[in-house]
Amino acid sequence: MGMRLRIALLMLLAAAAAFTGAEAWRGLRTSENQNLPHEIYDSYAARAEGAICFLRESDGYVAVYETARSRQPLRVTGIELSCLRNADRAMVQAGIPVLSRQELLLLLEDLGS
Repeated sequence: MGMRLRIALLMLLAAAAAFTGAEAWRGLRTSENQNLPHEIYDSYAARAEGAICFLRESDGYVAVYETARSRQPLRVTGIELSCLRNADRAMVQAGIPVLSRQELLLLLEDLGS
């Protein structure tokens, strides 16, 4: 095999490896918007003004916050975000407004099971 052919083949293999690596990296990164079920989340987001609290993430766990922008959670649950389905994880990361204590308990029960 000639030197030029070897160089061309090596360049082709390097380009294929770079492309495959980039696609693998992109596949590993989960995008919040990619997994967010907009038709379901939009019905929750529309009620944000009347919410008594919000479910959001805190250090990898589902937490209850007083407002959508609160920095400190009222309570951190034992529900790990990594154990949730992708759609549920994306909704918690976006922030779920909760209208009542009963709804809060139902959502936590659903997320915890």
